[in-house]
Amino acid sequence: MKDVLHNVTAYFPEEWAWIMKINALFILLFLLLTIGLIGFIIFLRVEKNIRNDKKQAQQLLLIDFLNSFLFEEDFDKLKEIEDFRTDHLKTPLEIKVTIKEILLFHENLKGESAIALEELFLQLQLDKFVLNDLKKGNWFTVARAIYALSELGIEVSAKKIEPYLNDPKNEVRQQSQLYFLKVAKDNPLQFLDKTERPLTTWQQIYIENALKNFYQGPAPDFSIWLDHKLDTVVEFSIRMIARYNQFENIPKLLPFLKNEKESIRKEAIHALCSLEYIELLNLILPTFKQESISIKKEILRSVEQLGTFDDLKEIKPMLAAQDWELKIKYFNIEKYFFPNKKDEIHMQYLHEQEMGL
Repeated sequence: MKDVLHNVTAYFPEEWAWIMKINALFILLFLLLTIGLIGFIIFLRVEKNIRNDKKQAQQLLLIDFLNSFLFEEDFDKLKEIEDFRTDHLKTPLEIKVTIKEILLFHENLKGESAIALEELFLQLQLDKFVLNDLKKGNWFTVARAIYALSELGIEVSAKKIEPYLNDPKNEVRQQSQLYFLKVAKDNPLQFLDKTERPLTTWQQIYIENALKNFYQGPAPDFSIWLDHKLDTVVEFSIRMIARYNQFENIPKLLPFLKNEKESIRKEAIHALCSLEYIELLNLILPTFKQESISIKKEILRSVEQLGTFDDLKEIKPMLAAQDWELKIKYFNIEKYFFPNKKDEIHMQYLHEQEMGL
């Protein structure tokens, strides 16, 4: 190391002290690094501008092409599609921009136009690029590829998508779930049989939304998944039984009123209440005292919807003096039963609060 420093500092004037030579060397190195960094930043900026220009040019070209393809009757589709594929799908950037724009058009079109775009996607052989993306390791690339397949209704072997149902990334799992929902002709929730990771709240919302807005087949029998090993799948199935008014599944819901999992018991009470099961109160009122605050609130809500004031009165002795959150709920329900006595009920509430009853 000393030999290297000696050789480098030999280029400085001999009358300079050793420390001056070292300082000059570090200043020179710092200057070179600064120039190199500035040059690198400029290079990145120029490259980004060039990329943006190419991207914008491809977008404008594609918009004109798509408008002509969709709306001009004298457009020679076979020839123009082949020319576009040959001349304007040469680079990954051109392909990615084309896929993105077709998806954007497809999201905003319905009927024959949407079907035409799906056919165009295949004729341009963009599905091959998307399928190659499925093999890549980047989660965002995989999620984007699955989204493209589901949005355009492109069916591939289930074995290509199933592994992503249990991907570590929520986004990838969500896109794979939506894929199966969008391409299904029947049994749209079959993918739940392969699901090993808990369903997030957002995934459950997206699944329910896709069932309502994209799936066109017969409603599935949600009781199939009541014995699933994942609690979140069981809770989702119970909720969907109520949403789809599957009254025939009421007997299958009753055992869940005694499930050891609080969230499942709560979901079962809510579902049976929504289905207006008249025997529900006889099953849940006796267990009110030993239940959690969350379950007690759900029981009170069920009394309000299905019960009478006599049912409500059964609960009153089981309310602890310090349970003011439940007492407020109780008195509000009492007002619901006796709307003409709201002032009297409110005064009773204030009296009990003051006395600590």
